[in-house]
Amino acid sequence: MINKRFNYLLDISITETVIVFEQVKDEIIKKAQQEVLALSVPVVPIQDKTAVLPLIGSIDLERAEFISENVILKIIEMKVERLIVDFSGILDIDTIAERYLFDIYSVLRLQGIEVMMTGIRPELAQIVVRNGIDFSSIKTYATVKQAIETQKS
Repeated sequence: MINKRFNYLLDISITETVIVFEQVKDEIIKKAQQEVLALSVPVVPIQDKTAVLPLIGSIDLERAEFISENVILKIIEMKVERLIVDFSGILDIDTIAERYLFDIYSVLRLQGIEVMMTGIRPELAQIVVRNGIDFSSIKTYATVKQAIETQKS
């Protein structure tokens, strides 16, 4: 009887330990994912009131929402007047994320921030055109260097 009681208590203890371990592990993973998201879209000041937002990797709904909810506020807080969004590091982008990026452009424009886009590779441009998104009102350049030089003149 004592042995059964001890085994029962030991089972409960192990089960509770595993549950707490899983919760802590999930919290650590979620925190790490948030840090990776924050680091994946840095706003880099390059000149007085000019910054670059280099986009790298795949842009999915989660990253697009993060940019929309967090990066826009950071750009406004930095008092940026010109923002260069660089797409040269984009591997893939989905339709929903494209729309988010266009909405981000619209929000920044309404805040008085001039937005320029650079590094849109031909295959990315084809995807955007195929999905019916009109980027004709956005200033686009081949490279960040070209966008900066245009601003100097």
